[in-house]
Amino acid sequence: MRESDLLRRVYAANGLLPSCVKIPPGDDMAAISVDGGSILVAVDQVIEGRHVIVDEDPAMVGRKAIVRNVSDVAAMAARPLATLASVVLPRRYGEGRALQLFDGLRSTADLYGCPLIGGDTAIHADANGPLVVSVTILATPAWSGARVVTRRGSQVGDGLFVTGRLGGSLESGGGGRHLTFEPRLEEAIALLELLGDGLHAMLDLSDGVGRDAARLVDHPDSELGIEIDAAAVPTNAGLPWQRGLGDGEDYELLFTASGPVPEALFGLSVTRIGSVVARPGGRGPAVLVRDGDRHLDASDFGWEHAAT
Repeated sequence: MRESDLLRRVYAANGLLPSCVKIPPGDDMAAISVDGGSILVAVDQVIEGRHVIVDEDPAMVGRKAIVRNVSDVAAMAARPLATLASVVLPRRYGEGRALQLFDGLRSTADLYGCPLIGGDTAIHADANGPLVVSVTILATPAWSGARVVTRRGSQVGDGLFVTGRLGGSLESGGGGRHLTFEPRLEEAIALLELLGDGLHAMLDLSDGVGRDAARLVDHPDSELGIEIDAAAVPTNAGLPWQRGLGDGEDYELLFTASGPVPEALFGLSVTRIGSVVARPGGRGPAVLVRDGDRHLDASDFGWEHAAT
């Protein structure tokens, strides 16, 4: 079983949803109309042994559970509103660690303006069951009447841009930037303010540029593709471009846009790494990397959950 195949089955049922659902499954957040406005909703989880190492600092686990959801809000150029958390504790966890986890959740939620307003807790019956922290986040458009930026809307000729630098976030034994990254909330809203309708599509990078870039163009009936210049990929600490495109857990913004795009926002670099191109009939790879004279299929560069 592959995650992408399962999700396609889920998305196939989007047409059955009621008309009040304005953004269905398949984006960084869903949106539902409420009293003439809209509320955005997303849920994400942190699992011990999958997203963090076993016995990681509980406060940092709580932080990551909140900020990876805040990063989804940034991907929509929206504002966080509130959070809820559901936690399944290992039997071995202990009250002290549980309180540290809660403090990490609460303090981080407060820091980003999305207070923790509820949730649920349970303890594994299985003695070997891992820590699971699931956070639901609510958000609103950046300002009254503001557009919410989705993954769809890219056009042939758009530039493909990324904030910051990429790769290596999971190094140092599971520590590193994947625990300390800053969600790009203000940068995303600034892009919307500066570019307006020229900001066509956006997401946050969690699975790697290759897989995530494909999600900007690989929709039903799409005839768009992306071509990336390997030499333009901004990586951390001299890492090769392959690591920058494939490591994941960067939580930077990846977006397509037309018109002039600033080279930096609040001191954070913004780099053009490629372009949106025509892909007649939707044939061929969704993402190609140009590395000198070579053109490589990068659609699978990144992370995908799979099981046998």
